[in-house]
Amino acid sequence: MSTASSIRRPIEAIAQRSNASQQCERRVRAALTKLIKSGAPFTVENVCTLAGVGKTFIYDKRRPDLTRAVLNARDASQAATTAKQHAGGENNTASWRERAVNAEALAKSLRQTIRDRESRISDLTGQLYDPEGTHLAESNAKLRQLVASLSGNLRDTELENRKLRRSLTAARANVKHERERSITLISGRHESKIPNEHPNMPLKKRL
Repeated sequence: MSTASSIRRPIEAIAQRSNASQQCERRVRAALTKLIKSGAPFTVENVCTLAGVGKTFIYDKRRPDLTRAVLNARDASQAATTAKQHAGGENNTASWRERAVNAEALAKSLRQTIRDRESRISDLTGQLYDPEGTHLAESNAKLRQLVASLSGNLRDTELENRKLRRSLTAARANVKHERERSITLISGRHESKIPNEHPNMPLKKRL
C-alpha cells in the first residue's frame, strides 16, 4: 500500500502541474486575442498582466509555439500602429507645413509691398507740389498711413506664422503622447477583467 501510494503521488503532482500549465496557456492565448482585437500596440508585459502569468512562462523553452505566437503578435501590433501614426503624423505635418508656407508667402508679399510704398514716399518726400502746382502733403500723409496699415498686417501675419509653427510642434508631440496613452489604457482596462482563476498558492510557485 505504501509503495503504491508513493508512486501515485508523483503522478498526481505531475498531472496537476500539467493541468495548471494548460490553464495558463489558455489564459495567455485568450489575452493575446483580446489585445489583438483592441487594435492597440502591446508588449509582452501587457500579455502577462492580462493573463496573470509571469514572463518566464511565456519565454519557457518548453512552449516555443506560445513564445513565437506572443512575440509575432506583439511585433505586428506595434508595426501596424507605428505605420498608422506615421501616416497620420505625415498628413498633419503636411497640413501645418502648407499653412506655414502660405503664411511665409503672404509675409514676403507684404514686405515687398511695404518696400514699394516706402520707395514711393521717398520719391515724394521733397516734392510738396507736382508740376501743376498741386499740394501733395495730403497724398503723402495717406501713403504713410497705408504703410503703417501694411506694417500692422505684416506683424499679424508673422504672429500667425509663429502660432502655426508652435501648433506643428504640438501636433507631433500629441502623436507620441496618444501612442503611450493607448498602451496604458488597454493594459488597465483588460487587467480589471482578468477572471479569478488562481488557486490559493501563487502561480509562479506552482509552476
